[in-house]
Amino acid sequence: MSFSQIADVYDRFNDLSVYEYWVDYTLNSLDRKPKKMLDIACGTGWFTQLMIPFVDSVIGIDIDEDMLEVARQEVVNLPNVEFMYGDMTCLSADLRGFDLVTCYLDSLCFLNDYEAVKEALQGMYRTLSEHGTLLFDVWTPYQMTDVFSEFEYFDQDESATLIWESASDAESLSVEHYLTVYRQVEGSQFERVDVKLQEQTFPLEKYMDALIEAGFQADKIEVFVDYGSKYYDKRTDEEADRWFFRCIK
Repeated sequence: MSFSQIADVYDRFNDLSVYEYWVDYTLNSLDRKPKKMLDIACGTGWFTQLMIPFVDSVIGIDIDEDMLEVARQEVVNLPNVEFMYGDMTCLSADLRGFDLVTCYLDSLCFLNDYEAVKEALQGMYRTLSEHGTLLFDVWTPYQMTDVFSEFEYFDQDESATLIWESASDAESLSVEHYLTVYRQVEGSQFERVDVKLQEQTFPLEKYMDALIEAGFQADKIEVFVDYGSKYYDKRTDEEADRWFFRCIK
């Protein structure tokens, strides 16, 4: 996975208004103001920036240096936010004592396999302070097998064009995204950039097992849909696109 080739146009073709829903879900999941927040897989840092007024300090980490560079340019001279390199499957031992840890926008689904997911959740557990909160989301199997089966998207502005196509594998609950970007480089000249991204999800029971193995107690794990507006019910929410997790250490 790499967004580095399209980091400069990522936010231009992203629906930034939806991040307000992530902020609402986050704030509604807390019972006190966090002193320290860690935003894992922060990308260009848009959500991280939106959380600055609600926390004493926040660190955003990502595996993609080009995305981080975009994030850093947006927060020059702000004292309570920092962006740094970080791999969620091997989080630094220096990252400890966070009251709030977030990992949004199906970032866990970009990991290579289930073992990597378990390693990431174990690392997230270690970064939390006692009674700290972990919030994350993943795609549901329905999203993988039905919605992404023949997904197509097109967008453009005055200097770039995005073509996005996806193809899913129902058996492995995975999807491959094929992104083609045409961006203006000089005058009327454009360059073409092709990016291939792969995601995978797992049955809910696998995520629950991984969280418990990481150290969370079963009664401290909650699963929601629709940005936390209701608890997930497998009888009525079979077409939910994401599972939203709230886990307390």
